[in-house]
Amino acid sequence: MKEYFFEDREVVDIDDLKSEKMPKEDYIKAHKSLVIFCHDIFIEYNDGILLVIRKEFPAKGILWPIGGRVLRGYSVEDSLRLKVKEECGLEIEDIKGLGCARTFFKTDPFGHGKGTDSINFVYFAKGKGELRLDELHEKPMIVSKEKYKEIRDDLHPYIRDFMDKVIEMF
Repeated sequence: MKEYFFEDREVVDIDDLKSEKMPKEDYIKAHKSLVIFCHDIFIEYNDGILLVIRKEFPAKGILWPIGGRVLRGYSVEDSLRLKVKEECGLEIEDIKGLGCARTFFKTDPFGHGKGTDSINFVYFAKGKGELRLDELHEKPMIVSKEKYKEIRDDLHPYIRDFMDKVIEMF
């Protein structure tokens, strides 16, 4: 994704756009009312693609890639790097865009009853380092090409559609 940093024909220092995390009560209201801008990343790691089980809604209990909300004031790639490091301890390189999608979930992580609506930019990259999941993820699965054939039909359609692309790439 091409990113532009300017206003009134002057270059904007992206660091000036960073902000502290929104108070939880405010974020719950925003989550209830807005489409959330997210990024997900399929990471090639140990001869397969890393998927994890999410412990929180949306997609609780489902095999999913690493990812989440894009951080304000960061380029998408820098936000991805931070998110990957935070969620699974890996470093990523050779980031490639796969496309975008919109996901609608009946569930949400806060119980506000309006579900989750997100626009997701989806990426592929190579991971390196030691895998260490955070408290929001569990049961990592390294999906080889052979394993993918076995589990493909059981995956969420969003995951399956992008995994079809990813499997061709490695």
